[in-house]
Amino acid sequence: MQPLPHPVSARNTPGRAETRLFIAPYVDEAVCDTEVVFDADGRVRFADELPTDRCVDGYLWQRWQGTQTGGQRWAEHLPVRQRDVMRHPPRCGGCTGEADVDARGMFWLLNADARTAQLTFPCDIVTATPPMCLDDARKAQRFCPELQEGFIALRVREAELIGVQGTVYSPTGPPQADQLVQFDDSRMDRVVARQMVIKLYGAQRDTTTLAVARPGDEHRCPHARGAGRGDSSRILWGDARSVTSTPAQ
Repeated sequence: MQPLPHPVSARNTPGRAETRLFIAPYVDEAVCDTEVVFDADGRVRFADELPTDRCVDGYLWQRWQGTQTGGQRWAEHLPVRQRDVMRHPPRCGGCTGEADVDARGMFWLLNADARTAQLTFPCDIVTATPPMCLDDARKAQRFCPELQEGFIALRVREAELIGVQGTVYSPTGPPQADQLVQFDDSRMDRVVARQMVIKLYGAQRDTTTLAVARPGDEHRCPHARGAGRGDSSRILWGDARSVTSTPAQ
């Protein structure tokens, strides 16, 4: 666990496209049709597995193909790019630069739904969404259809990578999609990962950084070292005082 000594303001990567979101897949990118098999030790692999199919920790990841053309699907994450910005430490999902940090912590922008409406802050939240710099957060408000339906802005001082979300395979049963598998779970050998998952500890609601479109509604709109697999240390930003967390979402 390391404190971030001074709050920083993120800046976009020079020369990048105005409306590009790094983690979002393009229309002409798609999941590959891969055959999943088991090796002699009961671990999943692709029948035509490539060295790029596994991350540095040895876990199998969903393979995609295509070109970065045809416009972007803003409400989705492309696995390898989402994984890239979530590690050592988490970076802005829009430009891959530093996420916004102030005295309250690092900035996250999540879509609002029935579950977020029931949250009492501060609380722990598990998410696959990376943090953002403020420039890209405002762009995401304009272009992401899910955020246009409602969003919640958060400040977080402490977070930890806890596992992946993906499809778990079994030699005796059908695949189970959209499963959260933590790093210490034996199912890590049988999952094809799609997203890295992070736990935000003691997340606080941020009602001041982004403008509120309609008073009374949910918001609506048209560094530290990271912890990897096997590292139980957490990431700490902003004020280094301890935070009391309530039960996770």
